[in-house]
Amino acid sequence: MRFRLLHPQPADHTAFGGSGHGAGPKRSPLMNVLLTSGGWREDAWTSAVPQILGAHGVNVIQARSGIEASNVIRSVTVHIAVVDLALPLDDSSIGSSEPAGARVLQLLRRLDAPPPVVVVRPPQPTLREASRGLVDALLDGAFAVVDRPCHPEIMLRIMQRIMERQFIDRAVAADRAAAIERADARRAAGGQ
Repeated sequence: MRFRLLHPQPADHTAFGGSGHGAGPKRSPLMNVLLTSGGWREDAWTSAVPQILGAHGVNVIQARSGIEASNVIRSVTVHIAVVDLALPLDDSSIGSSEPAGARVLQLLRRLDAPPPVVVVRPPQPTLREASRGLVDALLDGAFAVVDRPCHPEIMLRIMQRIMERQFIDRAVAADRAAAIERADARRAAGGQ
């Protein structure tokens, strides 16, 4: 496998509710983010986002081809995916007319627990094509669609929304349900 694992050991979990005590065993990452981007073009967000998320204990796994992304999807639990529609199929097809982004989206949708997906697409030539592409991506289950070029701050805001909606809100709901169950169990034990 040729994908790159960035920030394999998280530095600090305090931003996500961890204790932040420096001494102690190394903890596993909070989540894995698959970040695909066509190797033929570097966008500012492809270098900034991994550094920022990595500082908060998130593994960012970069794939520069459809084959690399497929290997990641098959070997690692992907919690969030950023899929560049212009992703080449393999290293030899960088810049060719055969993008693999749609194939990567299909692989992610077929997972038992598909992750939230951010679709990155090239600028659209007409408003009609932009609207149609946006609707198609959202109907296919994309959490968000971003046109290139994308500013790192926009991508980080989207990641924050995903984490809030997909993970934090669910954790809060699970904590509430557990608290209700404990209260019901106490009432039942006290009432007998």
